[in-house]
Amino acid sequence: MLRTFLAKSLGLEGSPESSSGSPRHGTIDLDRLRRLLEFFPIAKKLRYYPEYKEEVLFDTFVVAHCVNGNFVYSDEAIRRDSRGDPIAFHAETGDERLPFTGLELFQLLVPDTSDLEMKLDYRRRALIGRGRQFIKGNCISLISNLGSKGVSTVDTEVVQKVVPQDGPYARTKMILLTPELNTLTVSDQRRRARAKTCTPVMVSLRQEAFPGPCTIVDMSEGAVHIRVGGDPAMHSMHLGERVVLDFDLGQPEPHYTIKGLVIRRSPETCVVQFEEMLKNGMRGRFGPLDLLQLKAGLLNYRSGMAGKLKRP
Repeated sequence: MLRTFLAKSLGLEGSPESSSGSPRHGTIDLDRLRRLLEFFPIAKKLRYYPEYKEEVLFDTFVVAHCVNGNFVYSDEAIRRDSRGDPIAFHAETGDERLPFTGLELFQLLVPDTSDLEMKLDYRRRALIGRGRQFIKGNCISLISNLGSKGVSTVDTEVVQKVVPQDGPYARTKMILLTPELNTLTVSDQRRRARAKTCTPVMVSLRQEAFPGPCTIVDMSEGAVHIRVGGDPAMHSMHLGERVVLDFDLGQPEPHYTIKGLVIRRSPETCVVQFEEMLKNGMRGRFGPLDLLQLKAGLLNYRSGMAGKLKRP
């Protein structure tokens, strides 16, 4: 009955693709689902990579939760207790109240982002194959960053491509995903080992060097904490924005040009997650050895050794 309701909602009744492949009653881990709702709320900007290809990253977000075959399009439709834990969902149609403890099926609706493949270089397009991200049964790994709360990842299985026939996203291409709750992981950024340093860095935002002296004050796993000296506030920098870091660690250490994503910011500081670096004239992903070499260079940096900063 749930599958029939879902097929009707999506305008796919009678289609052989309407089978959800969803978990049976009693198999949903409600504790893990609570964590999933915390890190993957509706409308939050996320990143993902298809079919375990971590070097192929795209942006996305959760459009709706699909609860027992009913769509929930807003976090405000989730009723919570005094501790903030979910206790019920209010469906979009019929004002139906769905108790959290009575869930038999939970899925995520995300936009069809196949068009983003055109922004990839040839090598990364070849890795995933043209238009093959969202084949039924494929794995889509979602990544959510909640700043000081940490980074969460979860693997999901593609159920099908859908085009809702009504509701706020009518006639818009979407993808229905079933999260594999046993793959949900959360890494607490506050517990990561940090390498303290005081290294000058040039930060370029939208191809322009950021005003004021900038300094790397520490590095954790794959991210650096940067402080801006002087008067300028970082009002022009936004969460999720991409920046370029450019700095020298002195001879014989290499000159680094690193592209990263802003995952936290305040008026005087920001945290940048590494995405790729320029190495031997080519852009590439950071490997474990690259991160260790960079951390060692930052730990051993002395201000008198640094060369002149260059624009990326």
